[in-house]
Amino acid sequence: MSMLQGSCLCQAVRYALSSPPLFLNHCHCSLCRKLSGSAFGSFLHADGRGFRWLQGLALVRSYESSPGNWRAFCTRCGSLMPVLEDEGRHAIIPAGSLDDDPGLTPLVHIHCASKAPWYPLPEDGLPRFEAFPPPGFWPKASGGEA
Repeated sequence: MSMLQGSCLCQAVRYALSSPPLFLNHCHCSLCRKLSGSAFGSFLHADGRGFRWLQGLALVRSYESSPGNWRAFCTRCGSLMPVLEDEGRHAIIPAGSLDDDPGLTPLVHIHCASKAPWYPLPEDGLPRFEAFPPPGFWPKASGGEA
């Protein structure tokens, strides 16, 4: 797999991911809706040990939006930026910030119970969960550990 790269809207912050993506999800919770300004947030998950900032890290700020849930953004343009969890072992990358094709499609819709009332869920055949998927779903569904 070749390296994936991503950036913010103003191009001041850039990053690269050399580890293969594990999965991509659509989250319909109210926090992800507010964060994305859309009906849902789409996030790529990968081994964080393959993630590195290429430029602009000083412009990235993070805050805890809910207990244990961190969000990052570019302070210049406001674009969502990746977050590293589990002491850097897990990267959560806003899919819209990717400059390259990750080579995979979304795996699941999560937090559908709090979806935007004005957005009908698509008939795309993806599993849907009212909240988080049951334990064991991610590794089984993605073919790896998440």
